[in-house]
Amino acid sequence: MRQTAITIVVASCLLLAACSSSGSDSDASTTTAAPAPTAVATTTEPPAPSTEAPTTTIDTEAQLAAAEQAYLDAFDAYIAASRDPANPALRAEIERLYTGPNLEFTISQLDGFVRQNWVARSAEDPSMALILLSPQFLPDRTDIVELVSCEINTERFVEVGAAPDGSDALVTDEVTVVRGLIRLELIDGQWKARSGETLAELDAPEDCEP
Repeated sequence: MRQTAITIVVASCLLLAACSSSGSDSDASTTTAAPAPTAVATTTEPPAPSTEAPTTTIDTEAQLAAAEQAYLDAFDAYIAASRDPANPALRAEIERLYTGPNLEFTISQLDGFVRQNWVARSAEDPSMALILLSPQFLPDRTDIVELVSCEINTERFVEVGAAPDGSDALVTDEVTVVRGLIRLELIDGQWKARSGETLAELDAPEDCEP
């Protein structure tokens, strides 16, 4: 059974801004790393305050709850899209829930999956994201929040039809567990996963709690 090495690189992704494949530019054109669902560029500086920031009093509790749900929805959207990376409806959901570096990275990942004919298959234990520290607004900002999560990715990546008998060939079934700092941005009333930082790459799901 053929198995391809997959590298998760710490950057600044959704999850934590955090994950992109390593290697030269020429490598990137042929090999795509299996991602940790929410992560990307190394930039951690928040964007400038939006000129459209609301001037009325914000229902803080409701906004923070909405941001947390948006992060969980973004995680689920990535898992769904990785199982069918060419699906326009699933890609539209990525566009709705991601922005900035995370959006660019995630679309690049999906494009790589399509190019290499890779798809994710669900494992017996489902992938999930756990909230370790609830969202909090950055100082003097009402449009940027940060939270700490632990992402457990159990997806099995296969190359469709690549086995000698015409069945799917395993690319990787490695479980990845990453604790990260996630940043979300409020854009036109919708919280979107923007960037973040990897805090720790862990050995097992039970290591999620600090």
